[in-house]
Amino acid sequence: MTKERKTAGLILSAGLSSRMKDFKPLLEIGGKPAIQILIDSMKAAGLDEVFVVIGHNRDTIENYLSDKEVTVVYNADYQDGMFTSIKAGIKAAKDGGYDCVLMTPVDIPLIPPYIFKAVVNRYYNNEGSFTVACYQGNKGHPLCIPTAFADEILADPGEQGMKSITSRHADDMVYVDTNCKSITMDMDTPEAYSEILKFYEENKYPTEEQCYKILARVETPPHVIKHCVAVTDTAVTIGEALNRHGHNLSIDLLRAAGLLHDSLRVRKRHFEEGAKLCIDYGYNEVADIIMVHMSYMHPEPVVTVTETDIISLADKLRQEDQLVTLEERLAPVKLRWSHDIIALAMIEKRIRCADGMRRHIEGIIGENIYKMMEKFDEEKLAASGDGGSHRRVILIRHGEIEKHKEKIFLGQSDVPMSDEGRDQLEHVGIEMKHFKIETDTIYCSSLIRARESAEIVSQHLGGKKIVEIPEFKEMDLGNWDGLLISEIKAKYPEEYEKRGADLVNYKIGGTAESFVDLKNRVMPAFRRLVAETEGDIVIVSHSGVNRIIKCALTGKPIEEVVNMKFGRGSYQIFDLKKNMDLSL
Repeated sequence: MTKERKTAGLILSAGLSSRMKDFKPLLEIGGKPAIQILIDSMKAAGLDEVFVVIGHNRDTIENYLSDKEVTVVYNADYQDGMFTSIKAGIKAAKDGGYDCVLMTPVDIPLIPPYIFKAVVNRYYNNEGSFTVACYQGNKGHPLCIPTAFADEILADPGEQGMKSITSRHADDMVYVDTNCKSITMDMDTPEAYSEILKFYEENKYPTEEQCYKILARVETPPHVIKHCVAVTDTAVTIGEALNRHGHNLSIDLLRAAGLLHDSLRVRKRHFEEGAKLCIDYGYNEVADIIMVHMSYMHPEPVVTVTETDIISLADKLRQEDQLVTLEERLAPVKLRWSHDIIALAMIEKRIRCADGMRRHIEGIIGENIYKMMEKFDEEKLAASGDGGSHRRVILIRHGEIEKHKEKIFLGQSDVPMSDEGRDQLEHVGIEMKHFKIETDTIYCSSLIRARESAEIVSQHLGGKKIVEIPEFKEMDLGNWDGLLISEIKAKYPEEYEKRGADLVNYKIGGTAESFVDLKNRVMPAFRRLVAETEGDIVIVSHSGVNRIIKCALTGKPIEEVVNMKFGRGSYQIFDLKKNMDLSL
């Protein structure tokens, strides 16, 4: 049974700030006190508790922390150095039953949540070891201190500070390499504080290159990336036009929010998930826009134009990468909620608000936004040298099945979809209308949940012919198929462990399919479709099958299949270029 994690953050905020000549915890960066930045980051990382050790200027800092939902630890010996604060914090954490603390001084405030998460995860992979975040070979913060060392720390005179402890365990120290420079940046002096302020201003939004790396890391589907790029083009073009007429909009913020606004569209409540992703990286302003971009409505009448206004409008002017009217863009949403009078009224209000913002902006820039973007799209297409037309592969996964009391292993057991699954596919079918799919056939697995999903999509696409492809059935999981995962772990603990160690090649019971076997079954059938058909290829199938085909279409090795996600009731679209290498 997996041990429950219990982790805490530890902020050392007791020092005299003698070199800084100002009270460091409350120095502001981007309008927020340094100590608040660290508290927010630790909480966003999911740490169970945040301990703040205080000493100097006690009344001021206690008053500030009174409503911050942290545990305040007073260190009466703070004038004797930082190690006394570490002792106070580690004792509080040990007494509270925590496994470890992630310690940082308050004067190293720019540590984003993903760094804390990375250090915690590495610690639990090497439980019992000191673990530290590094940048370019230099140790930074946080330092993860196991509370198992509490007695040793409390007994040490601390002549060399924490180094006297870690040096005795140097061979067991775990180093977490990161690309985050700010984990090594302190603000001990006014000059260092100025450097941190400069760094913050220069790095508060991700660059275009960083955005694409994030999209790749979270496996944003290609068709969603096209939409994000089109929204970004629209937002940046509008923002630049407004800036030419006296506005002061951040083009960097528009570019980052545009590229990342739908980064996690394949997940439920994707706007929340996308916002959390950006908070993880420390891009809070980008997160704020992503969180509201779908529902935001500027109060009427429009007086000012913000980056949130522009992203919200640009998103509504693009159906995937195509420029559309507001009515066209929201038509599928209205169709989906046609049974709900209140929802329809809200959709109509969003259209009115967005159109009011469009007209307000056009009044400022003296140009029709639709004509401006039509010209932009034409020029971009001409510059790319790409005719803009490729065959496409549309992979759709069947919808949800009936819920079980626990997660199950589901392979070729022929179970139907649930009502939730049918609703998911209705939504997929509505969205498919906008892609102008050029085929008269939908191919699907011969299992009932895939066939039913294909039938729903077909109805929305004018009744396309459905052809079952037996090779597109889900992976054969042998005698584990349909069993509860907990049941499998109990009955077959060794086999379950072996499969987890080699998901690509392991065959359950020696006779079921591995991912390699699945590849050898699926890919010949897929290559035949590519060779023998024209136009787009629509496949409604299963997670394993779709991920195998996705590996081939994206040029990734089969080993990557185990890291890919393909949620039930979702779809992904890929360009199928001429003479594309589909070997795997």
